[in-house]
Amino acid sequence: MTSGAPRDVEPPASGLGRKAWSTDLSDHTRFEELVLPHLDAAYNLARWLTRDVNDAEDVVQDACVRSSMSARSTAAAPARGS
Repeated sequence: MTSGAPRDVEPPASGLGRKAWSTDLSDHTRFEELVLPHLDAAYNLARWLTRDVNDAEDVVQDACVRSSMSARSTAAAPARGS
């Protein structure tokens, strides 16, 4: 391991030909890039917890809507300590 100078960390490439971490928080594709890979796992967990297909779909949809709204609000808010 080298000591001293910090390295720049490059985000992994996504399947869309873009970097996985977009710098524009208002970009809806950033949300898609972060959420879509985990959608199946979220549904499987919700299905296991609720034991019902329809309830699981509702839970995942609600979680996606909430996280989308949260991402928008954090993009508009100033960072703490600034």
